[in-house]
Amino acid sequence: MSANVGAPRTRGKSKAPEAKMRKAAQGLSELAMETLKAIMEGQGQDAVRLGAAREVLDRGHGRPKLGTAEAGDEGLTVIVKRFSDVTAEDEAEADATEARS
Repeated sequence: MSANVGAPRTRGKSKAPEAKMRKAAQGLSELAMETLKAIMEGQGQDAVRLGAAREVLDRGHGRPKLGTAEAGDEGLTVIVKRFSDVTAEDEAEADATEARS
């Protein structure tokens, strides 16, 4: 007989380190959100600010599910432009879109 008779079988790694890491990360959630907010409101590069905004939205509303549009769904297109790049035509199109809503 084996010396391990009655010992529980273990497969793979223990979940305890993962649980500790998850709990530690959750403890830093408030700081992480404050940091993302500061980046969004800061004067940094637009790509970095957009990335921070996307992270906040993903955490607050979940990541968008791609390829699950039902019949009749129009979807959403977001175009990010610098204020100086917005034309009168862009403004008129945006106003027309808002009027349809």
